[in-house]
Amino acid sequence: MSEDDIKKQVKTPGGGGDNVSYKPYKDTEAALYTVLSNKFENVYKIESLTDSAFLKDKNIKYVFIPTITTNSSSDSLFTWPPTEFTFTLNCKALNNDGDIAWNKEVKGFGKAEFDEFKSDFSLSAKRATEEAFSKLVVELDNSNL
Repeated sequence: MSEDDIKKQVKTPGGGGDNVSYKPYKDTEAALYTVLSNKFENVYKIESLTDSAFLKDKNIKYVFIPTITTNSSSDSLFTWPPTEFTFTLNCKALNNDGDIAWNKEVKGFGKAEFDEFKSDFSLSAKRATEEAFSKLVVELDNSNL
């Protein structure tokens, strides 16, 4: 994830005409690290794709580049937190030559009603994100990487 991605703030619809804002890359950076660490022995955050010395020194075979898209909505006119949330993660892996070695897209959907989210306004987002990363684990396990 680039620093620009980490800083990126997104606004999507909530309920009652309100919007919710969040930073999807920053909010899920640890989850991506955990998923990759469960598959690969060493995982590093790379500051630049052009830092060939770092890539070679750390014997990095794949560089993963995530692209996150989100959307939310609410069927309530009276509560601002979203009752539905969609999290789409496209994750591609580049090999040492810079070619795409693997590319998968996973989607997660989360739903939460008022009684559930009144103590956790981001519950639908958490459910969607968890579902997407669980699917990413399966895709990585089924890959030849």
